[in-house]
Amino acid sequence: MTTKNILLARQSILKFYKTHEKIIIMMLKFILMLWSLLTINGAIGISEIINNMWVTLGLSVLSMIMPFSGILGISMIVMVLHLCQASFILGGIVALIYMMTYVMYIRLFPKESVVVLLVMLLLPLGGVYVVPLVSALFWGVSTLVALALGCLFHYMFSQFVIIMGGNITELSTEVVEFIVFTLAHNTIFNTEMLAVITILMTVFLLTYIIRMQAIDYSNYIAICTGGVISALGFLLAHLLLNMSLNVGLMIIMTILSTLIASFFAFMSIVLDYSRGELVQFEDEDNYYYVKVIPKIEVQAQFEETHKVFGKQSDNFTEGNPFL
Repeated sequence: MTTKNILLARQSILKFYKTHEKIIIMMLKFILMLWSLLTINGAIGISEIINNMWVTLGLSVLSMIMPFSGILGISMIVMVLHLCQASFILGGIVALIYMMTYVMYIRLFPKESVVVLLVMLLLPLGGVYVVPLVSALFWGVSTLVALALGCLFHYMFSQFVIIMGGNITELSTEVVEFIVFTLAHNTIFNTEMLAVITILMTVFLLTYIIRMQAIDYSNYIAICTGGVISALGFLLAHLLLNMSLNVGLMIIMTILSTLIASFFAFMSIVLDYSRGELVQFEDEDNYYYVKVIPKIEVQAQFEETHKVFGKQSDNFTEGNPFL
Protein backbone atom coordinates (compact mmCIF):
# COMPACT_ATOMS: atom_id res chain seq x y z
CA MET A 1 0.00 0.00 0.00
CA THR A 2 1.43 3.35 -1.08
CA THR A 3 1.60 6.48 1.03
CA LYS A 4 -1.16 8.06 -1.05
CA ASN A 5 -3.47 5.10 -0.46
CA ILE A 6 -2.78 5.26 3.28
CA LEU A 7 -3.64 8.96 3.36
CA LEU A 8 -6.81 8.34 1.36
CA ALA A 9 -7.80 5.58 3.78
CA ARG A 10 -7.19 7.98 6.67
CA GLN A 11 -9.44 10.60 5.11
CA SER A 12 -12.16 8.00 4.53
CA ILE A 13 -12.02 6.92 8.18
CA LEU A 14 -12.14 10.55 9.38
CA LYS A 15 -15.05 11.30 7.06
CA PHE A 16 -16.95 8.28 8.38
CA TYR A 17 -16.24 9.31 11.97
CA LYS A 18 -17.32 12.92 11.47
CA THR A 19 -20.50 11.79 9.71
CA HIS A 20 -21.46 9.36 12.49
CA GLU A 21 -19.66 11.07 15.39
CA LYS A 22 -22.65 11.27 17.72
CA ILE A 23 -23.64 7.63 17.19
CA ILE A 24 -20.05 6.41 17.67
CA ILE A 25 -19.60 8.36 20.91
CA MET A 26 -22.94 7.11 22.22
CA MET A 27 -21.96 3.51 21.48
CA LEU A 28 -18.59 4.00 23.19
CA LYS A 29 -20.37 5.34 26.27
CA PHE A 30 -22.71 2.36 26.25
CA ILE A 31 -19.80 -0.10 26.04
CA LEU A 32 -17.84 1.71 28.75
CA MET A 33 -20.82 1.80 31.13
CA LEU A 34 -21.71 -1.84 30.47
CA TRP A 35 -18.09 -2.90 30.98
CA SER A 36 -17.87 -0.97 34.25
CA LEU A 37 -21.16 -2.32 35.65
CA LEU A 38 -20.37 -5.92 34.70
CA THR A 39 -16.99 -5.60 36.44
CA ILE A 40 -18.58 -4.20 39.62
CA ASN A 41 -21.44 -6.70 39.66
CA GLY A 42 -19.08 -9.59 39.02
CA ALA A 43 -16.84 -8.67 41.95
CA ILE A 44 -19.25 -7.38 44.61
CA GLY A 45 -22.71 -8.05 43.16
CA ILE A 46 -24.57 -8.32 46.46
CA SER A 47 -27.75 -6.43 45.61
CA GLU A 48 -30.03 -8.65 43.52
CA ILE A 49 -31.90 -5.65 42.10
CA ILE A 50 -28.80 -3.82 40.87
CA ASN A 51 -27.23 -7.07 39.75
CA ASN A 52 -30.17 -7.72 37.42
CA MET A 53 -29.13 -7.71 33.77
CA TRP A 54 -32.08 -5.53 32.73
CA VAL A 55 -31.03 -2.89 35.25
CA THR A 56 -27.48 -3.07 33.94
CA LEU A 57 -28.63 -2.66 30.35
CA GLY A 58 -30.99 0.15 31.32
CA LEU A 59 -28.22 2.10 33.05
CA SER A 60 -25.94 1.47 30.07
CA VAL A 61 -28.54 2.86 27.67
CA LEU A 62 -29.08 5.87 29.96
CA SER A 63 -25.34 6.58 29.94
CA MET A 64 -25.44 7.14 26.16
CA ILE A 65 -26.85 10.63 26.71
CA MET A 66 -24.69 11.44 29.74
CA PRO A 67 -21.17 12.92 29.96
CA PHE A 68 -18.27 10.70 30.95
CA SER A 69 -18.33 12.17 34.44
CA GLY A 70 -21.90 10.85 34.73
CA ILE A 71 -20.73 7.35 33.78
CA LEU A 72 -18.12 7.47 36.54
CA GLY A 73 -20.76 8.78 38.94
CA ILE A 74 -23.22 5.97 38.13
CA SER A 75 -20.45 3.39 38.56
CA MET A 76 -19.57 4.75 41.98
CA ILE A 77 -23.23 4.91 43.07
CA VAL A 78 -23.76 1.29 42.02
CA MET A 79 -20.63 0.31 43.93
CA VAL A 80 -21.82 2.15 47.05
CA LEU A 81 -25.27 0.54 46.88
CA HIS A 82 -23.70 -2.90 46.66
CA LEU A 83 -21.42 -2.18 49.60
CA CYS A 84 -24.29 -0.84 51.71
CA GLN A 85 -25.88 -4.28 51.49
CA ALA A 86 -22.86 -5.63 53.36
CA SER A 87 -22.18 -2.66 55.65
CA PHE A 88 -23.50 0.88 55.81
CA ILE A 89 -20.17 1.92 57.28
CA LEU A 90 -18.19 0.62 54.30
CA GLY A 91 -20.66 2.11 51.83
CA GLY A 92 -20.60 5.44 53.66
CA ILE A 93 -16.79 5.61 53.67
CA VAL A 94 -16.60 4.86 49.93
CA ALA A 95 -19.36 7.41 49.24
CA LEU A 96 -17.43 10.03 51.22
CA ILE A 97 -14.24 9.31 49.26
CA TYR A 98 -16.07 9.69 45.95
CA MET A 99 -17.81 12.90 47.05
CA MET A 100 -14.46 14.41 47.99
CA THR A 101 -13.05 13.31 44.62
CA TYR A 102 -15.98 14.84 42.78
CA VAL A 103 -15.83 18.18 44.58
CA MET A 104 -12.06 18.55 44.38
CA TYR A 105 -11.39 17.21 40.86
CA ILE A 106 -14.12 15.65 38.71
CA ARG A 107 -16.37 18.72 38.96
CA LEU A 108 -13.50 20.86 37.67
CA PHE A 109 -12.20 18.45 35.00
CA PRO A 110 -15.18 16.35 33.86
CA LYS A 111 -13.63 15.21 30.57
CA GLU A 112 -10.76 13.50 32.38
CA SER A 113 -13.29 11.13 34.01
CA VAL A 114 -12.83 8.77 31.08
CA VAL A 115 -9.14 8.43 32.03
CA VAL A 116 -10.12 7.44 35.59
CA LEU A 117 -12.50 4.79 34.24
CA LEU A 118 -10.01 3.40 31.72
CA VAL A 119 -7.26 3.07 34.32
CA MET A 120 -9.63 1.27 36.69
CA LEU A 121 -10.80 -1.14 33.99
CA LEU A 122 -7.54 -1.75 32.11
CA LEU A 123 -5.17 -2.05 35.07
CA PRO A 124 -6.25 -5.59 36.06
CA LEU A 125 -6.22 -6.65 32.38
CA GLY A 126 -2.67 -5.45 31.73
CA GLY A 127 -3.72 -2.84 29.19
CA VAL A 128 -3.19 0.32 31.22
CA TYR A 129 0.04 1.13 29.35
CA VAL A 130 -1.94 2.73 26.53
CA VAL A 131 -3.73 5.25 28.76
CA PRO A 132 -0.85 7.69 29.54
CA LEU A 133 0.40 7.53 25.94
CA VAL A 134 -2.94 8.42 24.34
CA SER A 135 -4.05 10.89 27.02
CA ALA A 136 -0.77 12.82 26.67
CA LEU A 137 -1.71 13.51 23.03
CA PHE A 138 -5.06 15.15 23.76
CA TRP A 139 -5.18 16.33 27.40
CA GLY A 140 -3.16 18.59 29.63
CA VAL A 141 -1.27 18.06 32.87
CA SER A 142 -4.52 17.83 34.85
CA THR A 143 -4.67 14.22 33.58
CA LEU A 144 -1.95 13.35 36.11
CA VAL A 145 -4.54 13.46 38.88
CA ALA A 146 -6.91 11.28 36.82
CA LEU A 147 -4.20 8.63 36.44
CA ALA A 148 -3.60 8.64 40.20
CA LEU A 149 -7.33 8.46 40.99
CA GLY A 150 -7.81 5.54 38.61
CA CYS A 151 -5.05 3.59 40.35
CA LEU A 152 -6.40 4.53 43.79
CA PHE A 153 -9.94 3.38 42.95
CA HIS A 154 -8.66 0.13 41.45
CA TYR A 155 -6.60 -0.86 44.48
CA MET A 156 -9.39 0.24 46.80
CA PHE A 157 -11.89 -1.79 44.79
CA SER A 158 -9.71 -4.91 45.04
CA GLN A 159 -9.95 -4.79 48.85
CA PHE A 160 -13.74 -4.78 49.12
CA VAL A 161 -14.07 -8.56 48.94
CA ILE A 162 -11.51 -8.98 51.74
CA ILE A 163 -13.20 -6.36 53.92
CA MET A 164 -16.66 -7.86 53.38
CA GLY A 165 -15.29 -11.20 54.53
CA GLY A 166 -14.94 -9.79 58.05
CA ASN A 167 -17.59 -8.97 60.62
CA ILE A 168 -18.44 -5.41 59.60
CA THR A 169 -22.20 -5.35 60.08
CA GLU A 170 -22.04 -3.85 63.58
CA LEU A 171 -21.81 -0.09 64.04
CA SER A 172 -18.76 0.31 66.25
CA THR A 173 -15.45 2.11 66.45
CA GLU A 174 -13.57 -1.15 65.89
CA VAL A 175 -15.35 -1.76 62.57
CA VAL A 176 -14.61 1.76 61.35
CA GLU A 177 -10.95 1.42 62.34
CA PHE A 178 -10.73 -1.96 60.60
CA ILE A 179 -12.19 -0.62 57.33
CA VAL A 180 -10.12 2.58 57.33
CA PHE A 181 -6.90 0.75 58.24
CA THR A 182 -7.43 -1.93 55.58
CA LEU A 183 -8.17 0.61 52.85
CA ALA A 184 -5.29 2.89 53.83
CA HIS A 185 -2.81 0.03 54.19
CA ASN A 186 -3.62 -1.31 50.73
CA THR A 187 -3.83 2.06 48.94
CA ILE A 188 -1.88 5.10 50.13
CA PHE A 189 0.61 2.89 52.00
CA ASN A 190 0.80 0.30 49.24
CA THR A 191 4.24 0.37 47.61
CA GLU A 192 2.99 -1.35 44.46
CA MET A 193 0.22 1.20 43.93
CA LEU A 194 2.60 4.11 44.49
CA ALA A 195 5.03 2.59 41.99
CA VAL A 196 2.30 2.20 39.34
CA ILE A 197 1.16 5.79 39.85
CA THR A 198 4.74 7.06 39.59
CA ILE A 199 5.39 5.13 36.37
CA LEU A 200 2.15 6.22 34.70
CA MET A 201 2.72 9.85 35.69
CA THR A 202 6.32 9.76 34.44
CA VAL A 203 5.27 8.25 31.11
CA PHE A 204 2.54 10.86 30.70
CA LEU A 205 4.80 13.81 31.57
CA LEU A 206 7.63 12.65 29.32
CA THR A 207 5.27 11.99 26.41
CA TYR A 208 3.52 15.32 26.93
CA ILE A 209 6.75 17.35 27.18
CA ILE A 210 8.33 15.79 24.07
CA ARG A 211 5.08 16.21 22.12
CA MET A 212 5.11 19.95 22.84
CA GLN A 213 8.61 20.43 21.42
CA ALA A 214 9.11 22.12 18.03
CA ILE A 215 10.79 19.12 16.42
CA ASP A 216 9.80 17.01 13.44
CA TYR A 217 7.62 13.99 14.22
CA SER A 218 7.44 15.02 17.87
CA ASN A 219 4.23 13.01 18.45
CA TYR A 220 5.78 9.74 17.33
CA ILE A 221 9.06 10.37 19.11
CA ALA A 222 7.12 11.12 22.29
CA ILE A 223 5.03 7.95 21.99
CA CYS A 224 8.02 5.69 21.37
CA THR A 225 9.98 7.28 24.22
CA GLY A 226 6.99 6.94 26.55
CA GLY A 227 6.60 3.28 25.60
CA VAL A 228 10.25 2.54 26.36
CA ILE A 229 10.10 4.36 29.71
CA SER A 230 6.88 2.51 30.59
CA ALA A 231 8.44 -0.89 29.89
CA LEU A 232 11.63 -0.03 31.80
CA GLY A 233 9.66 1.39 34.72
CA PHE A 234 7.46 -1.66 35.19
CA LEU A 235 10.44 -3.97 34.71
CA LEU A 236 12.38 -2.16 37.45
CA ALA A 237 9.34 -2.26 39.73
CA HIS A 238 9.11 -6.00 39.12
CA LEU A 239 12.78 -6.55 39.95
CA LEU A 240 13.21 -4.12 42.85
CA LEU A 241 9.77 -4.18 44.48
CA ASN A 242 8.76 -7.75 43.61
CA MET A 243 5.68 -6.46 41.79
CA SER A 244 3.49 -9.24 40.47
CA LEU A 245 4.00 -8.85 36.72
CA ASN A 246 4.05 -11.03 33.62
CA VAL A 247 7.08 -9.53 31.88
CA GLY A 248 6.36 -11.08 28.48
CA LEU A 249 2.75 -9.89 28.49
CA MET A 250 3.86 -6.45 29.67
CA ILE A 251 6.29 -6.07 26.75
CA ILE A 252 3.70 -7.25 24.22
CA MET A 253 1.02 -4.94 25.61
CA THR A 254 3.46 -2.01 25.68
CA ILE A 255 4.30 -2.52 22.00
CA LEU A 256 0.60 -2.81 21.19
CA SER A 257 -0.13 0.33 23.22
CA THR A 258 2.58 2.22 21.33
CA LEU A 259 1.02 1.17 18.02
CA ILE A 260 -2.46 2.22 19.19
CA ALA A 261 -1.19 5.60 20.36
CA SER A 262 0.66 6.09 17.06
CA PHE A 263 -2.57 5.33 15.20
CA PHE A 264 -4.41 7.99 17.20
CA ALA A 265 -1.59 10.47 16.50
CA PHE A 266 -1.74 9.67 12.79
CA MET A 267 -5.51 10.08 12.68
CA SER A 268 -5.27 13.34 14.60
CA ILE A 269 -2.93 15.20 12.24
CA VAL A 270 -0.51 14.51 9.38
CA LEU A 271 2.14 17.11 8.54
CA ASP A 272 4.49 17.55 5.58
CA TYR A 273 7.74 18.24 7.39
CA SER A 274 9.66 18.52 4.10
CA ARG A 275 7.87 21.85 3.42
CA GLY A 276 8.32 23.28 6.88
CA GLU A 277 9.38 26.93 7.08
CA LEU A 278 10.53 29.32 9.78
CA VAL A 279 8.53 32.53 9.44
CA GLN A 280 9.72 35.76 11.04
CA PHE A 281 7.62 38.87 11.56
CA GLU A 282 7.20 41.67 14.04
CA ASP A 283 4.68 44.12 15.45
CA GLU A 284 5.10 47.23 17.57
CA ASP A 285 6.00 45.29 20.71
CA ASN A 286 7.43 41.88 19.72
CA TYR A 287 9.45 40.00 17.15
CA TYR A 288 8.15 36.53 16.29
CA TYR A 289 9.77 33.32 15.07
CA VAL A 290 7.07 30.89 13.95
CA LYS A 291 7.63 27.43 12.51
CA VAL A 292 5.01 26.67 9.87
CA ILE A 293 4.43 23.06 8.79
CA PRO A 294 1.63 22.48 6.24
CA LYS A 295 -0.86 19.67 6.66
CA ILE A 296 -1.03 16.89 4.10
CA GLU A 297 -4.33 16.82 2.24
CA VAL A 298 -4.95 14.29 -0.50
CA GLN A 299 -7.89 14.60 -2.86
CA ALA A 300 -9.34 11.39 -4.25
CA GLN A 301 -9.56 11.24 -8.04
CA PHE A 302 -12.79 9.96 -9.51
CA GLU A 303 -13.67 8.52 -12.86
CA GLU A 304 -16.30 10.41 -14.85
CA THR A 305 -18.46 8.68 -17.44
CA HIS A 306 -20.40 10.67 -20.05
CA LYS A 307 -22.90 9.28 -22.55
CA VAL A 308 -22.42 10.68 -26.08
CA PHE A 309 -24.73 9.70 -28.97
CA GLY A 310 -25.83 6.52 -27.28
CA LYS A 311 -22.27 5.36 -26.56
CA GLN A 312 -20.27 5.62 -23.37
CA SER A 313 -16.89 7.31 -23.45
CA ASP A 314 -14.80 7.22 -20.32
CA ASN A 315 -12.84 10.28 -19.27
CA PHE A 316 -10.27 9.00 -16.88
CA THR A 317 -8.37 11.18 -14.52
CA GLU A 318 -4.76 11.98 -15.13
CA GLY A 319 -2.50 9.28 -13.82
CA ASN A 320 -4.77 6.37 -14.82
CA PRO A 321 -2.49 3.31 -15.06
CA PHE A 322 -4.39 1.99 -18.08
CA LEU A 323 -3.70 5.01 -20.31
